[in-house]
Amino acid sequence: MADNKLNRIALIAKLIERAPTKPGRTALMKCLFFLKVLKGVPLPYSFRLYTYGPFDSDVLDDLNYAESLGAVQSTLVAYPGVRGFEYHLGPKAKKIESQAEQFLARHDDSIKWVLQEFGKRSALDLEMTSTLVYIDRTLADKGTKTTITELARKVRDVKPHLAAEAIEREARALNERGFLIAVT
Repeated sequence: MADNKLNRIALIAKLIERAPTKPGRTALMKCLFFLKVLKGVPLPYSFRLYTYGPFDSDVLDDLNYAESLGAVQSTLVAYPGVRGFEYHLGPKAKKIESQAEQFLARHDDSIKWVLQEFGKRSALDLEMTSTLVYIDRTLADKGTKTTITELARKVRDVKPHLAAEAIEREARALNERGFLIAVT
């Protein structure tokens, strides 16, 4: 069953369990985005471009539900100038994961992959990378081809706080790894 809430809760718990550092909301949001878009994991989320890149409030609903079930726990953490959440496993995580064992097993390689590719990246880096992929997929869905330079410019237009050189460098790296599909 593709749209099983328990599968999504177990997936979130598994991401938190295996993450190389305690993930925050942005990291979890982007990992779920990459799993859906780059690996084809059947998740019902409808990501839209938002302040920190692709976003779906249903992910936050699932995080809250996961917390209410005891699958995950959050801690409010102070960072320079802001506060955010860090997530760790809750006391019921293993029980919930066991109930979604087939789903997790089917997508185990993708879970390992997303954490290896993106698990150590900062929230700002994840914002840039996921926005590049999001805009690339939006262009591809419209049948529009683009260049690395033009894609980087489009991302810079919606994310002016990101450095143009860094955007273009990341776009080239994503393209070399085959993650972009609208780039000619």
